[in-house]
Amino acid sequence: MSHEKIVTQLSLRLIEVADSPSEIVFAISMQSVLAEIARRLGEEALKLSIEDIRLARDEVRAAIGHHLDERDFIGIGLDTWEITRNL
Repeated sequence: MSHEKIVTQLSLRLIEVADSPSEIVFAISMQSVLAEIARRLGEEALKLSIEDIRLARDEVRAAIGHHLDERDFIGIGLDTWEITRNL
């Protein structure tokens, strides 16, 4: 059976129990970005314009896109899952 067919079958199993195969597993919210800005700048952060904040958001997105290979993290999680599953 092809990889795509296996994924389709597993997705259908999730749908049958009212889970979504498109569920977000992890996300970084703008609130997290704002918290880091506040930590770095302190009260100076209150002087930032909306454009500054949007630029920070865009730079965080770009950094994640350039440096994050989600396959590495999926692999780490699945390695742990397999060990736990086989205990």
